[in-house]
Amino acid sequence: MKNLYILTIAVILLINCSYLPTKSNNNKMNVISLINQGNAYWGKRANHKSAKLAVLFYKKAFEINKTDVDLAASLSKAYFFQANYLESDLNKRDTLFLKGAESALTGFENSEFYQSFIDTTKFEINEIKLEAIKKAPIETIGVLFWWSFNQGKFLINKPVIDRINSREILEVTMHRISTLDEDYYYGGPARFFGMFYSRLPGVPLDRAKLNFDQSLQHNPNFFGTKFLRSRYFHTKLGNRELFEEDLQFIINGDPSLLPDAMPENLFEQQKAKKLLRDATILFE
Repeated sequence: MKNLYILTIAVILLINCSYLPTKSNNNKMNVISLINQGNAYWGKRANHKSAKLAVLFYKKAFEINKTDVDLAASLSKAYFFQANYLESDLNKRDTLFLKGAESALTGFENSEFYQSFIDTTKFEINEIKLEAIKKAPIETIGVLFWWSFNQGKFLINKPVIDRINSREILEVTMHRISTLDEDYYYGGPARFFGMFYSRLPGVPLDRAKLNFDQSLQHNPNFFGTKFLRSRYFHTKLGNRELFEEDLQFIINGDPSLLPDAMPENLFEQQKAKKLLRDATILFE
């Protein structure tokens, strides 16, 4: 009887031990499958439905694995795309930007680097995130970038005090990204600063101009930079001639010169046409 009892326990333990890896493997396979489907739809993001399906599949994968920083960056980037190019309702757009920021930040905070940092740091709780960002490794550049850009776009038309309160952490983040790769996402850090400083009181507009120029120096065919310069910098200076010049460059440009950003460039052309039609209102 005793031997039978021991045998029963052994069988139960064997079943449990074999079940756990199988469940883990199934989750891993599900995540890989969902990511692959998300990637496939992301490749077709010029189509509105495909862009939204990319978000859906990345989101499902991220719900299973919230420690994958590359997946978090893909989801955040897909949210940004949907908000920036597809959504016309301002409230829904803001919600998408916030979801993009939240998913990227969650990925960063769940990363191996961040978890190790908070286990060994001596900083106060309210300082941990800022100090971690200052030391963030290259592996986290995607989540940091898309968190910042989603957050920045959400704040861009919010009350000035909101942008001022977020200035330090956004500046620290983009400076860290620039240190890791100053040309990340077609001159993204400098493009962000050009946009943000155009809308931040107390900052000389020369700083916005220098950043836009820097972003465009090596990436003149990423249309999003000239669109942001037209929308926020030229309008603030009241320079309609340069405003129209940048927009005409976008409208008449070849979006395929950057194959990986061709969908973005196509949508920037649509946005440029609309913004040009609104010129009279903007320069009244």
